[in-house]
Amino acid sequence: MEKNTVFYFLLFFFLFGYSYSYSKECQQKIVCLNSMFIIEKMPEFSTAQRELDRISKMHENILDKLAKEFHKKAEKFQKNRNPILKKELEILQARAHAYQKTASDDLTKKQNKLLNPIYRRIENAIHKVIEKDKNIIRVDDCSPGKGVLFNKGKDITEEVKKELGI
Repeated sequence: MEKNTVFYFLLFFFLFGYSYSYSKECQQKIVCLNSMFIIEKMPEFSTAQRELDRISKMHENILDKLAKEFHKKAEKFQKNRNPILKKELEILQARAHAYQKTASDDLTKKQNKLLNPIYRRIENAIHKVIEKDKNIIRVDDCSPGKGVLFNKGKDITEEVKKELGI
């Protein structure tokens, strides 16, 4: 009789514990956030984008000048076949490649410097929303093209916008 009591007690404990953990899991939420919508609404993103466009245009202009100079020398070389011009072409081509890498590195550094604070601010706002709703276990990015085709989770884009003041 005592073995049956212990067995039923353990069975009850197991079922109750399982049902309690199952009910806790059912309360957990996966939500989504349209990060592109939020980023586009932030004024500092527009400012950063204008600055990045300005820097990009500056580098493009310099590369265009180098390309024009290269083409002029290449035309002269086609007519003249001068070995000195050939060497100048090689040097100019190397300079253009080096500048292209410098421009790319510069743009990447500026992009990180300007955009990382914006991303951190959004991340902090997401964490504040998650802190308010302890049942959120995951936030998916449901921006177009981000890979989430369908999400039944609650969209917290508006809450994050509110946290950001936009």
